[in-house]
Amino acid sequence: MARSYKKKETESLATDEFEEERKEVLQDETPVVSEEKPDGSDGIIRIGEHAEAKKLNKFDLFCLKIWTYIVAFITTLAKWINTGIFKIFKKKLPERYIVAFISLVLIILLMALVTAPFKITVNEKQTLDIFNNNLTPVYQKVGDKTDGTPIYKWGYADKKGDVAIDCQYENALEFRYGVAFVNVVKEKDGIIENYWCLIDKKGKNKGDKKFYYATELGDRLPVGQFGDDDKLAWVYVGGKFGYIGTNGKMQIDALYTDAGDFIDGLARVRSGTQEFFINTKGDQKSASYEKVRDFSEGYAAVKKNELWGFINNKGDVAIETRFDNVSDFYCGYALVKSGSSYGVIDTSGKLVIPLAEFNDIGVAKYFDTSWWD
Repeated sequence: MARSYKKKETESLATDEFEEERKEVLQDETPVVSEEKPDGSDGIIRIGEHAEAKKLNKFDLFCLKIWTYIVAFITTLAKWINTGIFKIFKKKLPERYIVAFISLVLIILLMALVTAPFKITVNEKQTLDIFNNNLTPVYQKVGDKTDGTPIYKWGYADKKGDVAIDCQYENALEFRYGVAFVNVVKEKDGIIENYWCLIDKKGKNKGDKKFYYATELGDRLPVGQFGDDDKLAWVYVGGKFGYIGTNGKMQIDALYTDAGDFIDGLARVRSGTQEFFINTKGDQKSASYEKVRDFSEGYAAVKKNELWGFINNKGDVAIETRFDNVSDFYCGYALVKSGSSYGVIDTSGKLVIPLAEFNDIGVAKYFDTSWWD
């Protein structure tokens, strides 16, 4: 009994000491001061209490809806793509990979849209091919006349600077598709013969055709230039225009009173009082108009009932004839005039600068209006 009593007494003393130490610790601790909220609460969430949900404004709700739609769209699209992959390869990819790929594509598209705002571009990059077919026209002194006057002629040099075709011509155009037009002047028995012909890269004639100057052409040459995509060039023969091939033979008979270069597979021609476009076979590929211009950036200006519009390179009407004057398209835009008002349109015919009685438009200098009525 004595031993039991002592054990209980010891336990009681230990408990009392623990309680005293706990009280001292609690007294030494720095009390936590909480900021009182306007509603009277201290803002601290305790066990058993519930936090009140934050109310979303209309903008937050709108953004949340948009985000939900985007996530749903990407997820659905990923499932469709995965289904297609499974049908083809009998295997499926982890959807998170497809979602990541779609998200990356959307981000790139968004960046492209943001960094490329609408603007009129008038500084289109120009390219210059100095050595077409590895040759370029050069002008060189070839001798002197009896009175000491120097004689100059045209020929062709290669990339090394060496003369590849002797300087013997009055004029020379660039090589295209292995041929070039040159102006030959010959004198025989006091008679001067002045004509243009076609030569190859060795300086030999291609075919036997000669094309002579004519007063009705004015300053215009009796030959055109081979197109960028078509091996045909207009030539003036016997008072009419036709088209010659790189073989030196006529490919489209000289039937027209005027003709232009082939551009986008079509060339403008005039027959009587009407102008229209033909293809490389000589077939008419557009309606007839009072006047037409050469193609520029896939569109050609056409005049009907004294008003101008545009057709595309299929010969179809792209912009109705409703302007008094138009320029050719340049960098996707054209200058237009209606009465005394000027404006700028895009390739859809939309006025990006509305018609108004401007004295000038800053971008007007980039459009050729020298041919306007």
